Amino acid sequence: MKKLVTLLLTISMALICLSGCKQQETAYANKLEEIQAKGVLVLATSPDYAPMEFIDPNKSGQEQYVGSDIALAKYIAEALGVTLEIKAMDFDAVLTAISTDNADIAISGFGWKQEREDNYELSIGYNQDGESSCQGLMVKADQVENYKTLADFNGKKIVAQPGSLQEGYVKEQIEDAEITLMSTLDAALMMLKTDKVDGFACSCDQIYVYQNSNPDLAKATPEFDTTLEDMHAGNVLAVKKGETELIAKINEILAQVNESGIYQTWSDEAKAIGKALGMDFEE
Repeated sequence: MKKLVTLLLTISMALICLSGCKQQETAYANKLEEIQAKGVLVLATSPDYAPMEFIDPNKSGQEQYVGSDIALAKYIAEALGVTLEIKAMDFDAVLTAISTDNADIAISGFGWKQEREDNYELSIGYNQDGESSCQGLMVKADQVENYKTLADFNGKKIVAQPGSLQEGYVKEQIEDAEITLMSTLDAALMMLKTDKVDGFACSCDQIYVYQNSNPDLAKATPEFDTTLEDMHAGNVLAVKKGETELIAKINEILAQVNESGIYQTWSDEAKAIGKALGMDFEE
C-alpha cells in the first residue's frame, strides 16, 4: 500500500510539473509582453560599423558599445520601460540571434533587403537623412584609375560581409565577380591590404573611415545602384518573424525619432567619439 501511495504521489507531482512547465512556456502572449514582463530588451549587434555601432576601448562592459544605433537601442528600451542588454557578435550571426530567441531585436546598420523582409519583421526606416544609401568599393590607392565604372570590377576578387547589402550588390551588379565573405570588416580590410582581393564592398561611410587612416587605400569612383533600397529610406531594424506587436510598438517609437531628428544628434555624438579615437569620417 505504501508503495502504491508513493507511486501515485510521484505521478501527481510529475503531472503538476508538466502542467506548470506548459503554463510557463505559454505565459507570454508575444515578445513585447515578454520583454516588458522581464524588464530587459536584448539587443544583437555587430560593433564594427562606426559611427553606428563600435567599441570604445576606453570603456568596459556594456558601456564599451557606442554609436548612433546603440543610442537608438537605449532610446527604444527606455520608451518600453526596460533596461537594455547588448550582445555583441559577428555580423552574420546578428539576425540568427533573433530567429533563435537569443536576442529580442537586431540593430546593426541594416538596409532594407527583400530577403530580410521575407524572413523577419522589419521596422520603418530611420536615419533617413544619413549617408547609408551610398554603397561602393574600396581599392588600393594606386589602382583607383583602373576602376572608373562597375564594369571594371567584372571578374575581379571582391570581399564583403556575409548577409550584407554589399554582398547582394556584388552578386547582382558585378559580372563574374569572385566574392570572398569575411565575418568582420577588419578581416575584410586585411584581405584588401594584403592583396588577396581587388576590392572591398562597403558603405561609403565606412570606406571614408578606413581610407583616412590607411593612405594606401581609397574609394573607387563607381558606386552601386541603391534604387530599390532607397525606396525604403534609411536603415531598418529587425525582430523575429511574427512578432507584429513588438515591431508595431517599435515603429511608433521610430516615428517619434524620425520626427524629432534626434538620430542625427546621436550620429554627430558618435562621430565625435570616433574622432577622439582616431577615426576620420570626412570624405
